[in-house]
Amino acid sequence: MSQSSQFKAMEDYFQSLLNESAPVPNQPVTAAAEMQSVPVAKPTLEKPRQAELEQLLAKVPAPKAVVSAPTAVVKPVVAKSPPSPPPVVWQNIQTEREFQALFFSVAGITFGVPLTELGGIHQLGKLNSLFGKPDWFAGVMTQRDRQLNVVDTGRWIMPDKEATTDYQYLIMLGESTWGLACHELMGTEWLNRDQIKWRDKAAKRPWLAGMVKDKMCALLHVRELLTLLKQGVNIDGV
Repeated sequence: MSQSSQFKAMEDYFQSLLNESAPVPNQPVTAAAEMQSVPVAKPTLEKPRQAELEQLLAKVPAPKAVVSAPTAVVKPVVAKSPPSPPPVVWQNIQTEREFQALFFSVAGITFGVPLTELGGIHQLGKLNSLFGKPDWFAGVMTQRDRQLNVVDTGRWIMPDKEATTDYQYLIMLGESTWGLACHELMGTEWLNRDQIKWRDKAAKRPWLAGMVKDKMCALLHVRELLTLLKQGVNIDGV
């Protein structure tokens, strides 16, 4: 081979090497590149072990939803005052158009009581005093196994008056055990309602039903009078 031919052959050889892909120089491979290039195999369990775990998981109950209990709103309890009783309306006595009344006197003052409100008349007898009673309480009189409460009527209607000892009779009020001591019985009379100046309200004298016009005397309201006596108060309410 001539020298020129040999040179030509060497040139073509090197040219062919230049035309091939140049080799990539050695470079450090990064972890990211290594992870991309190298497939990572997923860990797998052996079949018996995997089946056992699945059985255990199947026995675990599903978590229950937690429902919070509703918060009760407690309203403050307001104590209510008991309702006040309705006021007691004073009512006067009811009588027939014409009715009978008994009249009696106490220290010169005349009183009348309808016979329908009269519980009886007794001759005044021995009295037994009781401690702790008002000044106008004269004592207790025994009458047919009944203990009758005797009122010193004069002292009840006139608190400043001294006790009277010469009472003769006891005027019983209704079916109660209370009686008014009196000096003289003045008999009974028929009265017409028109002869009475009736009261329409209690005012300061709830025991007074009205005034008998021609006699200018008080007609007693027995029910109200008994209320005062049982309360232990006199004509002035004390």
